[in-house]
Amino acid sequence: MKILIKNANLVNKDNINKADLLIQDDKIFKIGINISENADKVIEAKDKYVYPGFIDSHTHLRTPGREDEEDLLSGSQAAVKGGFTKIFCMPNTNPAIDNDGLATWIIEESRRIGLLDIYPVGAITQKREGKKLTEFNALKKSGCLCFSDDGSSVKDPLMLRKALEYAKMTDSLIIEHCEDNRISNKGAMRECFISSKHGISAIPDIAESLIVDRDIQIAKYLDTKIHLTHISTAKSIEIIRRAKSEGVKVTCETCPHYFALTVDDVVSSNFNSNFKVNPPLGDKNDLEAIKKALKEGVIDCISTDHAPHSQSEKELPFEYAPFGFIGLELAFSLINTYLVKKGTLNLKGIAEKLAFNPAKILGLTNCGEIKEGYPANLVVVDVDKKWTVAEEDIISKSKNTPFIGKELEGVIEFTIYKGKIVYKK
Repeated sequence: MKILIKNANLVNKDNINKADLLIQDDKIFKIGINISENADKVIEAKDKYVYPGFIDSHTHLRTPGREDEEDLLSGSQAAVKGGFTKIFCMPNTNPAIDNDGLATWIIEESRRIGLLDIYPVGAITQKREGKKLTEFNALKKSGCLCFSDDGSSVKDPLMLRKALEYAKMTDSLIIEHCEDNRISNKGAMRECFISSKHGISAIPDIAESLIVDRDIQIAKYLDTKIHLTHISTAKSIEIIRRAKSEGVKVTCETCPHYFALTVDDVVSSNFNSNFKVNPPLGDKNDLEAIKKALKEGVIDCISTDHAPHSQSEKELPFEYAPFGFIGLELAFSLINTYLVKKGTLNLKGIAEKLAFNPAKILGLTNCGEIKEGYPANLVVVDVDKKWTVAEEDIISKSKNTPFIGKELEGVIEFTIYKGKIVYKK
C-alpha cells in the first residue's frame, strides 16, 4: 500500500517544510519535491499542514467497568478523529489497572481494534488505595511505560518515594495527580468570591500547588524524574519554573480547558455541570500564567484529560455531578483556536506540545517527528477551516463538553496510522 501526500506543509517542532511525502506499507518512505511515484492513494494537501501523529498522555477510556460511558473502540474512534495515534489510558477504572494481566489485555484489544496504539498506565498502588505498591516489573514487562494513581495523589510521601525509586530502577515514569484532598475536601469549584457568593463548596488553588511542591522536593532529593498532570494554577507554575531552573527532572502538562475557560464561564453557564472539572477552572490570572508557561516551555505538553460521563450523571446539580469532560475530538481545534490564532504558540508549537515532547517524556521512540524511516503516523489538518461543535457529531459515547455550540478553527482532514487511513473527514 502506497499513499502519496502532495504539496504539503510538513510540520516538526523546529521547522515547516513544503514537500511531498510518500508512505509505503507502514513507513514514511520518502520526503521530497515533486515525487512522481505511482501510489494507491493520493492526498492533495496544498495549503494543508501535516503533523506527526498526536500523542495524548492522559486519557480515560472507562474500560474496564464503565463501558456505557466509553470503551476501547469508541475511545479509539474519538481519538483518531482528533488526530491522535497514541494515547495513554489512566488506571482509575473498576477494577484498577494494577496487574499485568489487565494491562496485557488492553494492549491486545488495542491491536485487535487497530486504529491507534493504546498504552495502559499502571496503577502505582494496588487498587489505587495508596497502601501497597503494585508489581512495577511485571506491569512494565506487560507494556506499562508509566505509573499513576490518577484521580488521587499518592498521599503518603514515603510511598511516593518508594514509587519513584522503583520507577527509576525500571526506567519508567511516575505521573502524579496533584491534589491534597484534605484541603480540596470534596469541593466542586475553585475557591473564590463566586464560590462564597453562591454557597458552593470550593477547592483552593493550594490544594494543587502544595502537592506540586512536595512531589518536586522528593524527586529532587532522589534525583528522579516525575511528570505532573493537568497543571491549572499560577502558583504551581511558579514552583515548576523554579524547579526546572534548578535542574530538577520535572515535566508537566496542562489541558485545553485551562487556557480556554475560567471560573467566570461556570457562572455564565448558570453552573452547567459540563463545566465541572478537576482541577477546577481557575481565574484570569491562572489562564494567563498557563499561556505564558506554554510559550516559555515551562509547561511541556498538552493532554486532553478526556473524561467521559453519562448524560444522567452530568444532569445532576453542579455540586453532585462528577468531574471532567471529553476532549479527544476537540484538543487540536482548541489549541489552534485559543493559542495559535491568538499568538501564544505558532504552528510548530502544536508539533512540540502534542507530539515531540510527549514522545520524549513518555519514553517513546521513532515517533513525534516526521522523518524518513519512521512509522507513518500522521495527521493532515486545515488550520483555517471553521466549524461548530455539535453534539450529534461527537463520536465518543459520552457528549459531556462545555464547548458544544462553540465555533472553532482547525479541522482534522485525515489521520494515518501505520500507513493506513484510519480517519477521513
